[in-house]
Amino acid sequence: MPVIEVEVTSIGESPIPESLAGFGLGAQSQLVLFMFVTSMSGATQLILSRRLGVSARMVSTPTGLSTILLGEALGRFGVAMLQGIFIVLSTALAFGVSWGDPLAAAVIVGLFAAVGAGAAMLVGAVANNAEQASGVGVFAGLGIAALGGAMAPPEIFPPIMDAISRFTPHRWAIDGLRELAVGGGVMDILPQVGVLAAFAVVLLGLATWRLRLALTR
Repeated sequence: MPVIEVEVTSIGESPIPESLAGFGLGAQSQLVLFMFVTSMSGATQLILSRRLGVSARMVSTPTGLSTILLGEALGRFGVAMLQGIFIVLSTALAFGVSWGDPLAAAVIVGLFAAVGAGAAMLVGAVANNAEQASGVGVFAGLGIAALGGAMAPPEIFPPIMDAISRFTPHRWAIDGLRELAVGGGVMDILPQVGVLAAFAVVLLGLATWRLRLALTR
C-alpha cells in the first residue's frame, strides 16, 4: 500500500509570538474579557441599592459622600482584581502560562480593573433600572471585547478593524500583555500603561460625577 507523505511549508512569519503558543494566547484574551464582563455585571447592584433605599440611608449618615463614592469604586475594583488574579494564577499553575514580568503584569491587570470599575459605576449611575443596566452591561462587555481583540487575536485584524480596536481599553491591555509575553518589562509597556490610565481616569471621573448627582437628588 503506497505511503502518502505530506510536506508542510511555512511562508513568512507568524503574526503571533511563539511564546504565546498553547494556552497563552487564550489566557490573555480571557483575562480582559472576563474582568470587564464581571465588572459590568456589578452595575445592577448600584441601581438596586438606590431603589431599595440603601444609598439614601448611607448618604443620611455622617459618612461623607466622597467616602461613599470611594467605597463604591473600591468595591468594584476589588471584584475585578480578584477575577484577574484568579485567572492569572489558575492559568499559570494549571496550564503553565507565563505572564512575564510580575510587576508589569500587575500594573496592566490593576489598571484594567480600574477601567472595568469605572465603566460599571458609570452604567449603574446612568441606567434607570437593573434590567437596563444588565442588558447594557452584557452587550457592552461582549461587544467592546470583540472589537478590542478579546475574542479573536488582534494580529489577524484587517487595517480598519485594527484602527477601531485601538479605541477600546481591551486592545491596549492585550498589547501590553503581548509585550510582556516576549520578555518586555515595565518600561516597554509605558504607552499601554498611559492609555489604560487615561481610560481609567476618564471613566472613574465621569462615573463619580454622575453617581454623585444620582445620590444627592
